[in-house]
Amino acid sequence: MHHLGNSRRRTTSVMTDEQEELERCKQEIARLRQLVVGLSEIVLRHVVTSAQSSRNVPEHLSEPPKS
Repeated sequence: MHHLGNSRRRTTSVMTDEQEELERCKQEIARLRQLVVGLSEIVLRHVVTSAQSSRNVPEHLSEPPKS
């Protein structure tokens, strides 16, 4: 009987370790999502700024060179 108790405790310990690792992974995923959102905002601002800047460039400079 004592052997079964140890086995059950070890299984509980493994499950606890797995649950802790799962929680760490969930936290890391949440952090990465926040980084992606932040980077997306930066990229979007850059795209908008670039689009506005290109409208201010004289037309002959904004067109691609002719072959």
